[in-house]
Order: sequence, then C-alpha cells, then structure tokens
Amino acid sequence: MKRSVVATLLVAVVALGTVAGVSLFSGEEPQFQAISDSAPADYEYVIPQGTGERIDAGEAISIIPAELEVHVGESIRIVNNDERGHIVGVFFIGAGEIMSQSFTSAGTLSGGCTIHPSGEFTLQVLN
Repeated sequence: MKRSVVATLLVAVVALGTVAGVSLFSGEEPQFQAISDSAPADYEYVIPQGTGERIDAGEAISIIPAELEVHVGESIRIVNNDERGHIVGVFFIGAGEIMSQSFTSAGTLSGGCTIHPSGEFTLQVLN
C-alpha cells in the first residue's frame, strides 16, 4: 500500500512539474519520439502481471537496470502486463499499456522507478 501511495504521489509530482514547466531532466535534455508498438526495439522490458502485488508483499523487484545507456537512434519499449501503472524514470506506463520511444538527441533522463529496488532509474542517451 505504501509503495502505491508513493507511486501515486510521484506521478502527481511529475504531472505538476510538466504543467509548471519544471525540468525533470539532468544535464542536456534528450529528445525522443514515440515509435510504433510493433516496430522492433533495441531494449525491451516486460512488467509481468502480479508485479504490483509482489512489491506490496515486500519483494524487491528488478525488471530494468537502475542505469541504462542507449545511443541516439536506438529505442526502448516497456510492456506493462501488470494490473497497475508503473513509473520508470520520467515515463509512466499505465496498466496494460506499452511505452515505445526512440531517441533523437543525447542527454540524461532521471526519475523514480517502481520496478527496480533502488527506486530510481537513469537513462543516459549517448551520441
């Protein structure tokens, strides 16, 4: 329950920061664009059904690394098969949703992460 509240609060902070124009990026802000969910991705992660319940039970979940380096032109896909939404850095992937992005410029994205024991995720986009 605590993690659900924390996740909900984090989503609210991200949304508020976006509305207020506050940058949640560190250093240069990489540019990214959505890609088709059927297009191949360079990095793909699947959040299995029941992940939220496992987190609630106190299990340390490690689906994605705390730090990921990708290059401009590469893409990432996160498939959420869980019955609840999850935060991965600056991205929120709702229950049953797929997030597919490619990166068009270098920079760093950092934020909370509900699917890594550290609770943080940093994505470094390199040239």
